[in-house]
Amino acid sequence: MPEVMTNDDAQYALDIVKAICTEVGPGLPGSPQERERAAMIKKELESHLGAGNVAVEEFTFAPAAFLRSSPVIALFTLLAALLNLSVGRLTGALAWLTCMAALVFTVVSPLLFLLEFYFSLELTDPLSKKGKSVNVIGRLRKPGTQDVKRLLIVSGHHDSAAENTWLRFLGYGFFFLSAVWLIGFLTLLALCLIQLAGLIASDVGLIQGGTLGWTLLARPIAPSILFTLFLSRGWKNGGTVPGAADNLSGCAIAVALCRFLVNNPSCLPDDTEIRFTTFGSEEAGCRGSRRYVARHLDELRLLDTRQLNFETIAHPEILILTSEWNGTVKVSPDIVNSAIAAAERAGVPFKVRAASIGVGSDVGPFSKAGLEATTLVGFTTKQQVAFYHQKWDAPEVLTLEPLLNVLRLTLEWVRHGGEVRLEASRGGRPDQATRHPAPDGDVGPRREGFIVSIHTPECQQRRNTPAQGHSWLRRGVSTVNQVDRE
Repeated sequence: MPEVMTNDDAQYALDIVKAICTEVGPGLPGSPQERERAAMIKKELESHLGAGNVAVEEFTFAPAAFLRSSPVIALFTLLAALLNLSVGRLTGALAWLTCMAALVFTVVSPLLFLLEFYFSLELTDPLSKKGKSVNVIGRLRKPGTQDVKRLLIVSGHHDSAAENTWLRFLGYGFFFLSAVWLIGFLTLLALCLIQLAGLIASDVGLIQGGTLGWTLLARPIAPSILFTLFLSRGWKNGGTVPGAADNLSGCAIAVALCRFLVNNPSCLPDDTEIRFTTFGSEEAGCRGSRRYVARHLDELRLLDTRQLNFETIAHPEILILTSEWNGTVKVSPDIVNSAIAAAERAGVPFKVRAASIGVGSDVGPFSKAGLEATTLVGFTTKQQVAFYHQKWDAPEVLTLEPLLNVLRLTLEWVRHGGEVRLEASRGGRPDQATRHPAPDGDVGPRREGFIVSIHTPECQQRRNTPAQGHSWLRRGVSTVNQVDRE
């Protein structure tokens, strides 16, 4: 019988989280504390792999571009409101210029949010002060392996977030204020367009109708400005959020898996290198994983690279994401199927879900580059309100069961070399895909063009049930690696 993970492995992971939170504390992106957190992880990996198999890669980024752009959004909204109020008091060219300026600031405010937060683009980085951060990478191969044909990356991020002011003090009120901010933007945009129409038609009544009144200023415009102005807090001395769940839990799982595989080399697949990676500055817009992919892209494409990323592991039921970066980046169905197969064999409860607004991780840069990668998430909305991006995100919110579930799932995934895969036949249709069995099992049945998992008795009943509710399973093979596979 193959070796299995136990509570001792989960406890080891939890002890790593406790040690970092106790000895270092919070670690905002680019802070000295973030480096100290990375150094502790590096030391722990070296204790298992040896110093020669652990590397630290430094990179440059602009911390404030992502982390502190919300006050700029508030300023733009305030300027747009003041300019809108001024249009009715001006005449001629000055009225036109003021109206156009109000419209521009109104549009730029949410556009900055969308590009920086929603699409995770480095829009204002060139204008911001630069800082340094690091990625930590440990490498492991099966003894005697010379020719590596496949690369498996398991990862988390070792930085912590700034505290979300409104989650901390209002709880579920944060979601209400988020809706108010959206309503405020739409209201201001509509009023500015009405003013512009009034200027075009030379209609004073229409211009006045598009001018903010005290009622709209009081709500929703003023709450919108306050929401973005004070969205985050706690910027000194590495911050105030310990980041035990988000995301020292993911880093500790990677280290615990490393220890287990070093002690159980028979679980290592042939011709494969495992990289235990913790990225820096994920909370600043996934800057660490961006730099890693950019630096190693040729190598990642040359090898059969797959990534399994861990994000906020605090709930026993694991979410396997089918998209990233607020749903804007699609994940390869093959890698999702590989995680499903591993979860089924490990007996781990899971759900398959697309990334919702506010969900983004270090898988984004990998998937955007056409590499096979997905994220495992383990927390709920209730937990988000309770501790996410708050000072309450301490080791006390973690339990052994979620950590053990992800460890068991990932061990199955690694043992089978990233699981079965599909490749579209050259010039063929998705339903003509080639089936590739895992090392010690038969290929399971297809679900409309996909191989989902390996046959085992405990998951046979589940596997024979047609997939429902997962539209991504019904599109056929949508992603094929950009290099040939043997």
